Amino acid sequence: MKNICSVFENCGGCTTLNHEYEETIKIKEEKIRTILEENKIEYDVFNEIIASPEFYGYRNKMEYTFGNEIKDGPLTLGMKGRKRKYDVFYTKDCKIVSDDFNKIVEYTCEFFRKLNISFRNYRRGDGYLRHLSVRRGINTGEILVNIGTHKTNEYDEIIKEWSQGIMKLEVSEKIVSVLHSKTDSKSNVMKADELTVLYGNEYFNDKIFDLSFKISPFSFFQTNTKGAELLYKKVLDYLDEGNVAYDLFSGTGTIGLLMSRKVKKVYSVEIVEEAVKAAEFNAAQNSVQNIEFICGDVKDELPKITENPDFVVFDPPRAGLHKNIIKFLKEQKYENIIYVSCNPVSFAENMKELSDSYRLKEITPVDMFPFNDHTETVAYLVKK
Repeated sequence: MKNICSVFENCGGCTTLNHEYEETIKIKEEKIRTILEENKIEYDVFNEIIASPEFYGYRNKMEYTFGNEIKDGPLTLGMKGRKRKYDVFYTKDCKIVSDDFNKIVEYTCEFFRKLNISFRNYRRGDGYLRHLSVRRGINTGEILVNIGTHKTNEYDEIIKEWSQGIMKLEVSEKIVSVLHSKTDSKSNVMKADELTVLYGNEYFNDKIFDLSFKISPFSFFQTNTKGAELLYKKVLDYLDEGNVAYDLFSGTGTIGLLMSRKVKKVYSVEIVEEAVKAAEFNAAQNSVQNIEFICGDVKDELPKITENPDFVVFDPPRAGLHKNIIKFLKEQKYENIIYVSCNPVSFAENMKELSDSYRLKEITPVDMFPFNDHTETVAYLVKK
């Protein structure tokens, strides 16, 4: 097939790129049905899976790793191999990102190859180059490029030269930020103990519907913007107008800000302090005043909110809802719950635990990750 990239069978980024897209989403839909059936989960309506509006070039974020494909091989920049801890495959023709991303990757790899700059070897604890993060505002056309290296000043001038070359690349969108992140962390993750702005700002902008978001290099934002809009629309479809709503595991506040249009008051709870600060900024930027952000663990903060909600929206991590939250939900018996899940297995487990108190009225899978095994699910529960 023409849309297979050069390292498809080795790279861990995609798993079904050799199939037609329509075939892959039917498999995803059937997988969720099977998991629910195996767990004997009863529901009223199971809607057809919502397809991603774009399935090639849909990702707005990629974190690449510097390394090599074989021992003592040339420098590469790309994705780790499937079930391979150290091998890195050169993804210069990736199909799930825009051509701009591929141009940035190819230029960066070739630039450092020519200079014979070493990559970080996490087993030996030496080497310089670590990661490259590229992020894109799908609805604004803004691009942020962030190179991650070991924490030393030895190659600062070379990094500046690289950044100048990045700015000269002929890309279809606009590079608004070039950053340099340094860390001496022993872990193989993209982070910054020290962050330098080489060009532009320390952020880029994007939009969800008519809401504007200022996105920092490490803040969370759904990786499929157009798919996220469909996901959020489904959440809002289930949300009738009311007085109070809870937005739990709220991240940078996207769902809560959208909910604020339909209810009088939103309580938004998130444990990551940086995300809460970003959410507060996003609310101020969009002149949203009827939302209160709470920094803390949902299982601890939820019992403290005294106003009873008309709707409770959950978007938990892959592990699902903590047992303490399940217990609290069964005690409270809220009228309406909207559950956004990224893991059908933990979702099914939670539905089984809640089945005594809530009826699963409707389920809608949403494909946010084309050619990948993951699927989002939006579920609407009502009190029995």
